Amino acid sequence: MRRIPSLLLIAVLFVLAAGDASAFRFSPFRSKFEPSGTGSNQLFLVENNTGVPVSVQIRIANREIDVDGGETTRDNEKDFTIFPAQMILAPHSSRSVRVQWIGNPNLKEENVYRIIAEQLPVNLSKDKPKTSSVKFLVSYYGALFVTPPGLSQNVTLDFIGVFEEPGQKRMLEFVMQNRGGQHALLRDLKLDIKDDKGNAVTLTGDKALKGMTGESILAKHRRRFLLPWPEALQGTPKQVEFTFDKQAF
Repeated sequence: MRRIPSLLLIAVLFVLAAGDASAFRFSPFRSKFEPSGTGSNQLFLVENNTGVPVSVQIRIANREIDVDGGETTRDNEKDFTIFPAQMILAPHSSRSVRVQWIGNPNLKEENVYRIIAEQLPVNLSKDKPKTSSVKFLVSYYGALFVTPPGLSQNVTLDFIGVFEEPGQKRMLEFVMQNRGGQHALLRDLKLDIKDDKGNAVTLTGDKALKGMTGESILAKHRRRFLLPWPEALQGTPKQVEFTFDKQAF
């Protein structure tokens, strides 16, 4: 079981001794499958954009996000087939990878996963390096959703309050819940907040909503967010209206 930050895509760099630096590209970063029919399999592209061979492995992991956005993954070896799951890419070459859902064709709600493409620590050079160097091994963590047709998201605000700890600045605290059957992506989020003294503020954009806008709330999950306290609010927050792009994926 692995715990990683909750991000759309994560490139993890491991440092090893000896060898030439190499890397690859993997796409798409977000993909939506259906549990049956033609939408149950898709192609992904692995590209070696370097001048040396690269060994790559593809795997799938179950994905769980806790209320504070911490993510845990667990390898899944039964719900998908991957071909090829491992490959050696020649310099400046590419390879398509077919991923097929073979799990329950009658899902009632969305299942969420990570598709992980990782460079393997294999020395593919025939010549031994004359000098020691640093080798960066790159891993891509893409978001994969298996979504039955007809589902919708249903995001509600369960709590708004004041978060204060000794020696720290006061912050706004939100708890939002998605009671729907598929994930919600809080893209283009807008918050209209009023306090008990009649003051009001509208929060939009990446700066004002850092750590909240663009975040996912999985089906039947809750998320807690903390935002810097807006100067326009002088009292206790009492009312919040919010909108976001419900068509975003």
